[in-house]
Amino acid sequence: MTGKASRKQQNWYRTRVSLVSLGTFVVVVLVWLSSSVGGEDQEPIPDVVTWSSDIAPIIVRECLDCHGENPSAPFQLLSYEDAAERADQIARMTSLRRMPPWLPGENHGTFEGERILTDRQVELFTKWWESGAPPGTLSQEPLVPDDEAGWEPGVPDLTLTLPAYNLPAEGRDVYRNLVVGIPVETTRWVEHVELRPGSRTAVHHARVMVDETPSSRQLDLQDPEPGFDGMDLLSGAGNPDGHFIGWTPGKTRLRPLDGMAWRLEPGTDLVVQLHMQTSGAPQEVTAEVDFYFTDQAPTRHPAVVVVSSLQIDIPAGTPDHAVSNSFTLPVDVDVLSVYPHAHYLGKDLRATAVLPSGEEISLIHIPDWDFNWQDDYRFLEPVYLPAGTTILKEFSFDNSSGNPRNPNNPPERVVYGSNSDDEMADLILQVLPRSEADRDELLQAQAWQHDAEDMAYMAALEFSLGEQAYSSGQLASATMHFQQALQYRADHIPSLVQMSEIYVEEGDGQSALIIARQGVVMSNRQNVRALAVLALAQALTGSMTDARATASEALSKARETGDVSLIRMVEARVSMLLR
Repeated sequence: MTGKASRKQQNWYRTRVSLVSLGTFVVVVLVWLSSSVGGEDQEPIPDVVTWSSDIAPIIVRECLDCHGENPSAPFQLLSYEDAAERADQIARMTSLRRMPPWLPGENHGTFEGERILTDRQVELFTKWWESGAPPGTLSQEPLVPDDEAGWEPGVPDLTLTLPAYNLPAEGRDVYRNLVVGIPVETTRWVEHVELRPGSRTAVHHARVMVDETPSSRQLDLQDPEPGFDGMDLLSGAGNPDGHFIGWTPGKTRLRPLDGMAWRLEPGTDLVVQLHMQTSGAPQEVTAEVDFYFTDQAPTRHPAVVVVSSLQIDIPAGTPDHAVSNSFTLPVDVDVLSVYPHAHYLGKDLRATAVLPSGEEISLIHIPDWDFNWQDDYRFLEPVYLPAGTTILKEFSFDNSSGNPRNPNNPPERVVYGSNSDDEMADLILQVLPRSEADRDELLQAQAWQHDAEDMAYMAALEFSLGEQAYSSGQLASATMHFQQALQYRADHIPSLVQMSEIYVEEGDGQSALIIARQGVVMSNRQNVRALAVLALAQALTGSMTDARATASEALSKARETGDVSLIRMVEARVSMLLR
């Protein structure tokens, strides 16, 4: 097949290519006027573009990571025949800049291993397809990756094969943690780790962890199948010290950073978490991990910083739902790499460093997120951030029917969770502090923030359960959940308000008064609902003068908000007290 398309398709491509070509012409002229030094992108397009002379070299350099011998992509591109029958698809996807996949949308030249075609390469693909995909001088040998295109680690010092996992044909996402002991007899320093997932079609992404305790092994023994389930680990497994090691389709292999090997002790277990997706046919997945050791102990000790959001609740049909969070650095650091993570509803992902001076530095911006092509991105030059810098994460999500990646049709409410049809909003940074003391201070500050976020998440979860019980008239159960929420966060004002409401309904004015006062004090008298229920509690205990003053304050603050529903709610609650 030659890959020829209809005249209508060709006209559409010519329109796009003419725009691209016009833009390319302008850029070339400007560059030529400012500098006499030429480059590859300024070379003229040949009159006849052929597979052997023009297209195959681009495929070798840019495409074989995904379309090679063991493809993570749906097809191989190892021969002329492979490419020619898809010439129209290749031209379309490259002209749209969807292939090769590279999600960061600005500041090209920021990250190592960028997969971005030049305008000339895009034009070569398009002209080749329009010309009927000429073969040129064909070779019978399949294409092989260009060893000089990226760093090659060489022969591994140790290869471990994980237990085979039989993925069923149907079902929800599978997060499976496979465990195997690492056979080292003395302390070793690990310079590089490489994961081969076993099935690039079944494995969506993967994570490499270590466990110096027997906890992962024990969970494995309790499960009749290899490994144990769950994305949120209940074992002692975690990232190798200061490193986040993962695998995604098309991941760029990068040379290890000097002086940053990590310690591997005897008795340590390897834990590989595979996120697998069913395909309609059963698959056996057998992952392998290669270890590359060095005799050099580390001289630099990085740390992993995670800016996460657990309180995610995206209403059905919402096209632009914002989720944000931040972390303020207590010490100076160099940011080495950045890894944003969301699921199918992810839309626009942005991370910004706000310096103490107020200056903003863009760490990464992905304007069109694609869950299937997530990756971590290493900066060409580390980004220095002084103590007091706030790392601001701003993600938006599209839960509308207009999102072609939405897993639900029609859209449904989506909350935080590990399955692909749930959502997450994580920003993972690898940073290098100035000293061990700074590193300890950074990790402690991170742990405190995570503990606070976990408690807030659990409080919100208990509050939601309490609301459900309250709406169905189960007041005792609702009270129990609100009390549990306050165990997690004593300042959870919605739970204080709802508990006080229940005591008012039950005629227990004294209990209602105590709880309502806590809500008012903790909100610095700014929570309108807390003020309204305090007025009711005061009236119930006979303090009518205080009740009228508090009711008036609640109504005044409600009107200041301009929220009509809030104003009506307060009026309905306290109007009797103001007569």
